[in-house]
Amino acid sequence: MPKKAPARRPPLLQSKDFTAYLNEKCAQIATGDLEEVIRQASSIRERAAEDAATRPRMQRQAEFALMLVEEHEAGRAPQIPLYTIAMMGVALLYFADPLDVIPDWIPGIGRSDDALVFELAFGLARAGIERYCAWKSLPTDGILSPPARPTTNARRPASRKVGAKPRRR
Repeated sequence: MPKKAPARRPPLLQSKDFTAYLNEKCAQIATGDLEEVIRQASSIRERAAEDAATRPRMQRQAEFALMLVEEHEAGRAPQIPLYTIAMMGVALLYFADPLDVIPDWIPGIGRSDDALVFELAFGLARAGIERYCAWKSLPTDGILSPPARPTTNARRPASRKVGAKPRRR
């Protein structure tokens, strides 16, 4: 009798868990937390530069997030939503912590969760980031994923095959 393949277990953590974490921390972040990000800016830049060869997008996102937080702290970005600033601050604080969900010292995968957190944070704060980039005339390619395709509920008639010519009535 052949052996059954073991059932696949769902991952312990999914992107929805990280999204919930980001939103929860975003609601809790305070001005002093952003000041801490500014104090750690040089070490955050160094950590991001270490990953530039293997994770260039994460490095660009870390640099951009720092620039945005620094602009806000200096009072040069008052038109950017606080949600966007808070989300960037949370992502940077997560990145700065080497002992997060996947400890950064684990070779090959240690920064995977950091990259995921940046991707999610940039997706959640997309509108504010696009507003900032438009105001500063900065490109968004390389830091934002392409927008999601809109989904439609329209269905193709069941009798029509792909590539078939439409029927005449």
